Amino acid sequence: MKEPDIDELTIAEIGWRIKSKKVSPVALTERYLERIERLNPLLNAYVSVTADQALQDARTAEREIAARKYRGSLHGIPFCIKDNIATKGVRTSAGSKILAEWVPDFDATVVTRLRGAGGIFFGKTNMHEWAAGSTTINPFYGTTRNPWDLTRISGGSSGGSAAAIAASLCLASLGTDNMGSVRNPAAFCGVVGLKPTYGRVSRFGDVPGTGGESTDHFGILTKTVEDCALVLETIAGHDPNDPLSANEPVPRYSKSITKGVKGLKLGLIKGYFEELMADELMVGEVKETFKRSIELLASLGMPPEEVRIPHMNLVPVVQNCTSRVENVAAHIPHLKARARDYSQPLLYRQVCALTIPAQTYVIAQKVRRIICQEFDDALGRVDVIATPTVGTFAPTIDECAEGFIEVDGGKISLQDKRGNFGVLCTMPFNLTGLPAISICCGFSSTGLPIGLQLAGRLFEESTVLQVARAYEQAAGWYRTKPNLDNPTVS
Repeated sequence: MKEPDIDELTIAEIGWRIKSKKVSPVALTERYLERIERLNPLLNAYVSVTADQALQDARTAEREIAARKYRGSLHGIPFCIKDNIATKGVRTSAGSKILAEWVPDFDATVVTRLRGAGGIFFGKTNMHEWAAGSTTINPFYGTTRNPWDLTRISGGSSGGSAAAIAASLCLASLGTDNMGSVRNPAAFCGVVGLKPTYGRVSRFGDVPGTGGESTDHFGILTKTVEDCALVLETIAGHDPNDPLSANEPVPRYSKSITKGVKGLKLGLIKGYFEELMADELMVGEVKETFKRSIELLASLGMPPEEVRIPHMNLVPVVQNCTSRVENVAAHIPHLKARARDYSQPLLYRQVCALTIPAQTYVIAQKVRRIICQEFDDALGRVDVIATPTVGTFAPTIDECAEGFIEVDGGKISLQDKRGNFGVLCTMPFNLTGLPAISICCGFSSTGLPIGLQLAGRLFEESTVLQVARAYEQAAGWYRTKPNLDNPTVS
């Protein structure tokens, strides 16, 4: 296998070749490990690489396939895991100093299922400290750089996972998403990022304190929508170890995504995103690219119509009052014993979360129920809702330090009264638990990816994936790859 071929590989394309013995899992693993050795020092996508275990698992996969014991589409496929998802015998730090030496004696359910499907585990990916941000500028494990431009962030908090996929350092990765932490880096790195319905995928094995109990989700990052569907149908389903996992049937997503979308209804939320644009929190090129995406979906048979979410403006405050209160509860022992082992900004944020009264949390839950009902009503009229994923393309590392980006002849703050710039479009679907996906919908004039977000009804990932794939295939942006033979440094 020639080195350039790796950039073109997807799970769907390589899976049948492995099954028919045209490609050796061992040779594939060796090629990816060589690429990781060459590129990870530039990107800092992985914080731990399990090369010996990967080669051992690849040899096992090769023997099984030779003996006609093929397990399915993920057999022999390399995957990596965000560093706040438990992996037996491999350090799981949650991007923190406090857990720097923690080595779990068990696998998260999602890891067990991927390994059971014959996947080859390559290691753990870098992330924002305690998953509490959207930059993956980590004070303890370094910054993950964007494969499209090494001066820019990869997003977060699952930044290492997105960078690993975009740079072809594996074929699938699992991350977590509390306000947009899978979809945000997917948009910045030009890959697919899915947050399934709350409860669709077991969260057993997540590190407590890396997301709100009722807003955090495990999610998937891949190169294509089809690959995402293959991973989802492997890891989804009820888990007795997670009492919040749903006992809903798991469809064969990879079989249903090829249906046409003509006749499906596309919704645009009236007011909220126009407000973001009016508040200059959305870059002009993102606005134009989003507009063209909607036009393309309309040409496929999905003309848009407006839907209203009357209390949309309350989403940020309700999300923060919910997730920060739930999240900080797990940090109380650490804050008492090792407060100085947090970065200063995160320490201040945790202390602020402790001051939110119980009454405020309860009121937030009541308002949350109203917002969820409003989304249910809107999705009774349309099949999916479309939004930009993030209002800008990836900022530079220096811009994140300064707190603003200079674009469109002015400055855009990376933080406003509603919260972090990277999650204003994504957090509504954490609060409601609705499935949402980010796919690449174009590039800026400087060659940086821009993301389109599609969200659907509870447990209707099939429809979300179906629309996402139809757009992906028609637009063809997934074929564009970063140049890592001569990486961009602007």
